[in-house]
Amino acid sequence: MQRWAADFAGDFYPTALIGMPREQFFQEIDAHGASFWRELPAYPWFPRLHQGLSELGHVVFLTAPTGFPHCLTGKYQWLCDYFGDGFTDCIFTGHKDRLAHPRAILIDDSDSNIALFNQRGGQGLTFPQMWNLAGPADNPAELIIEQVTRIVSPPSSEPLG
Repeated sequence: MQRWAADFAGDFYPTALIGMPREQFFQEIDAHGASFWRELPAYPWFPRLHQGLSELGHVVFLTAPTGFPHCLTGKYQWLCDYFGDGFTDCIFTGHKDRLAHPRAILIDDSDSNIALFNQRGGQGLTFPQMWNLAGPADNPAELIIEQVTRIVSPPSSEPLG
């Protein structure tokens, strides 16, 4: 991770770092089965982020599959493990921009997903990570919650006096 951050900052996938094409990278992951995705630990800030966003509106997980079958299964199992069996507030697609509309907010760690979402009329916020233009943040959950709060509850523009 340190070398990725130092030498390959902005690269969404660590394929250049490990010298492996994207297709092979995900084939290697898929060979581990759905458990690779299901057993990924949640970031420590995730509970606060989800709680804060849920207080502001309806949260739906929009996640892109890798194109390999175990990814879909594992990601869905992760969500069910965290939120309970039968969890349905999720959409799996590599075309997140197609869900854009003026009241939709996409929080994503991919600069290209954000750009496409904004172009189609949505409101995209880049989640800070070392592999995107926002870069890492000390407290990413609070940063995102503040940004979403400004979008859904803009300050009053009433004249003073």
